Amino acid sequence: MLPARRPLSLVLFFSLLILLTVGVTMLSVHLMSPRDWHSHDQPHGHRWLHKELGLTEAEAAAIDQFEAPYRTERARLQAEFDQRVQAIADLLETRDAFGPDVVHAIHDLHIVHGELQELSIRHYFDMLSVLPPEKQDELRKIAVAALSTPQ
Repeated sequence: MLPARRPLSLVLFFSLLILLTVGVTMLSVHLMSPRDWHSHDQPHGHRWLHKELGLTEAEAAAIDQFEAPYRTERARLQAEFDQRVQAIADLLETRDAFGPDVVHAIHDLHIVHGELQELSIRHYFDMLSVLPPEKQDELRKIAVAALSTPQ
């Protein structure tokens, strides 16, 4: 009876580990983003930023120049992230032990997570580059507050 429980215990352990990893990943993505950043990814999503920073039409248009490529790349990376999470879930269903394929799948997930974080931070700096100094300071405050807010 004990050997039958061991694979189940391992599956439960690794399922919880994956859920914890995904949870921490999603939390860190959220914390790495200014408040309401997710709405910024929608068409005309800079409206929240327009309100927060009092953007002029020219400033909003400058940000819009790099919005479409950002949204496209973010959607691609998010889809890849979701696929990597599913790959780990599939491994949990089919593997009886922690092995190199599981380690590889976890590392693949971390790579995409890092790419998502880098894309968001690059986008922040892109926005910063087209704003006047007083609005740069406000955007910095928004970003720092988002990173400093416990969830």
